Amino acid sequence: MHKIIQQMMSGAIDFAGLFPPAELGMDAAITQYANYRTLDDAWMLGRFICPASRLRELDAYKNSLFETDEPFRFSVLGSSGKDAKLFAARLAKDVADINTFLAFHENRVAVEVYETRLPDALIAKPDVATLQSLIEENALALAKISHSAVIPFYEITLTSNWREALSTTIRAITAFNLSLKDSDGDAPIAQRAGFKIRCGGVEPQMYPDAEQIATVINTCLRFNVPLKATAGLHHPVRHFNAAAGVKMHGFLNVIGAMVLADVHGLDTGEIEEIIADEDAGNFIFTRRAFAWQGMRASESDIRKNRENGFTSFGSCSFDEPREDLAALNLL
Repeated sequence: MHKIIQQMMSGAIDFAGLFPPAELGMDAAITQYANYRTLDDAWMLGRFICPASRLRELDAYKNSLFETDEPFRFSVLGSSGKDAKLFAARLAKDVADINTFLAFHENRVAVEVYETRLPDALIAKPDVATLQSLIEENALALAKISHSAVIPFYEITLTSNWREALSTTIRAITAFNLSLKDSDGDAPIAQRAGFKIRCGGVEPQMYPDAEQIATVINTCLRFNVPLKATAGLHHPVRHFNAAAGVKMHGFLNVIGAMVLADVHGLDTGEIEEIIADEDAGNFIFTRRAFAWQGMRASESDIRKNRENGFTSFGSCSFDEPREDLAALNLL
């Protein structure tokens, strides 16, 4: 196995077994995750994604599954709300639930990420100042979480005004991120926020098209905003899924596109070509580089982007991505 694929996929798969289409019960999901942590391929495994409202269901595992040398890592899914008032109220409840969870399990667990959808009421008529204010208030609330530096990722619903909503949201996140340092430019006062894109779902209309994903990648790179993905990325390369009746996006397409766009300064149209490519043979991994259609990214290029750009993607299966990569002789 080449270091290049290891660099691209290191910690990339957050396990979302609680969610469709797998929709496992808590016991099955957390037990599977615990088993995955022991595999040779565990280097690809990221965090366990769990709704804040379901954290208490994990109390029973304190002195069993969670009795390990390395803490179980969590990405908590926020409750969100349709407007700013409900969003704030539910966030406060989420923070309380997270603190209860951390206090009960002590150093056996770590909450590293908080994922939430911004209120649809604000996205319908997006405004940078309004969204930045909400993100700032969110950061103050998340700062009350004990013993954890939690990174927030914000998702929006991609509707008819998606271009304006995306641009405004990324600008608000950027304004917040730029405000994190004190007047001397030294000490960050909170965690840098990122953007989250949904790449699929239980219905065909929940899949964004290649242009939308390319636009998200390009915008995040232009403004230096970290990106997290979720849903629909079970397989490495884009393909038509007959059962779902839709073109499913590939995680190598998405990660590879962001890496190459970062290195080569690609525009949205060029990124879209990579996202839309359905030929696995075009995604080339050598001992020294990842390449697509003559464009290359070195190991250090990939490492840089994975540290500052593409963070991870949620998948309800950890087996399918590994099996497909093995079938492509990449593992």
